[in-house]
Amino acid sequence: MKGMLDFLEKAGLVRNDVPEEQAAPAPVSSATASRATASPMGVAPSVAELAPSTGDPLPLAEIYASGGVTPALYPAERLLRLLDGLSAMDDATRLMAVKAMDAADESWSIEDPLADAAAKTRALSVHAQQLQADLQAMQTQTQTRLDAIAARQEQVVGDIRKQINELEALVARELNRTAADTANQQADLKAAQDQTARALGEIAQLSQRLQSLSGQFGTTTQPSKE
Repeated sequence: MKGMLDFLEKAGLVRNDVPEEQAAPAPVSSATASRATASPMGVAPSVAELAPSTGDPLPLAEIYASGGVTPALYPAERLLRLLDGLSAMDDATRLMAVKAMDAADESWSIEDPLADAAAKTRALSVHAQQLQADLQAMQTQTQTRLDAIAARQEQVVGDIRKQINELEALVARELNRTAADTANQQADLKAAQDQTARALGEIAQLSQRLQSLSGQFGTTTQPSKE
């Protein structure tokens, strides 16, 4: 056990504060074992550090509280940080190192972070299901609104097109009536022009014949009246 802790201490993975002469193989008390802690890995990350890096961070504290997750003696996040710090090791050595730390510190056991991870996993699963349900409800509501918008558009556009068709029919009737009135007026004018032309022709012809009499018989004196 001491050799493993010394190895981890030299690697900068743990800090053993027990003096050398007190670190002899013997049953480890809780007072001395509690001082053998992971160095940078011994600090549990905040919930913000575990949230996704994009978008709004997950409200992990609220999720865990809603899921009934109670504070753990050794949080799962702390074990994850420890494993990240030991990532340079192979799996067997890393497992041995964690077991050594567990055995050296009676204030926690490996079951603590495992139970904490299981509880948080359940809380996250419930939250994920709720998110999916909320999204499904929103999709249903949105589709209902979209259907209503499409129906309203169809109704309004249909009414407008109906009004356009009615207005176009009115325009066509007005154009036809205007064309008919114009044709009638033009026909009346043409008839008057033709009639006037015939009358003028007849007048001219009659005047010419009348004037020819004076050319034939000279100017006559009107008889005086007594």
